Amino acid sequence: FAFVQACKNDQDMGPVEIIGNRLSTLDPFNANWFLFIGTSVLLFEGSITLLVPLQEAVHSEKEREQFPKVYETAILSIIGFYAFFGITCWMAFGNEVRTVLTTSLPETVLSTTVQLAYSLAVILTFPLQNFPALEIACKSIGNLIPTSSNNACKPHIKRNIISSFLVVALALVAVCLMDSLDKVVSLMGSLLGCPIAFVFPPLIHSQLCDLSPARQWGNRIVVVLGLVAMVLASITTLAQW
Repeated sequence: FAFVQACKNDQDMGPVEIIGNRLSTLDPFNANWFLFIGTSVLLFEGSITLLVPLQEAVHSEKEREQFPKVYETAILSIIGFYAFFGITCWMAFGNEVRTVLTTSLPETVLSTTVQLAYSLAVILTFPLQNFPALEIACKSIGNLIPTSSNNACKPHIKRNIISSFLVVALALVAVCLMDSLDKVVSLMGSLLGCPIAFVFPPLIHSQLCDLSPARQWGNRIVVVLGLVAMVLASITTLAQW
């Protein structure tokens, strides 16, 4: 949709010429290219946490042996889709593309419908995305607050107050940093995503399994690279804020 709309702006060239012209004028790197590191890590850090539960959910031992191949195929397919989607939108809008892609769409009824549908999806999925974190935060903070034994509803009231406070805090952070969304996402991926994706899994693997020296060194290399990526990407993101 975005690419078709962009092609309509160039009346003197055909679609093939437009594609070639846009590809030739795009810069392979821009001043904020380092944001890609944290952003890409944040996109896939969730796959690390879901890997073990998904594999354990496979009941058949024979099917479980095929899980790594299926998982790799799924991840490569997602990477291919992300790359195709990103390049297509970049060709459509050029270097003027905005961080929130839906705001780059032309002002038409269809684009407004897409924006409303995206907003509705965010609103409906927000409770699901925050449920695990809210559960941990409410239990941790709730244990520090004394509970009255005379009021049976006090724990529920306390949990609701803590949850409401955290949601309001997130809303305030979103309002204050909405113009720096790219940097926020990059910082989250660099500072939090890199350890989850590259540091902790190799360390846990080395502790739980009897590995060969070569595999142990491989895990150590991944850990070092993860720490280097975390430090460099975090520092460069903060320096450009």
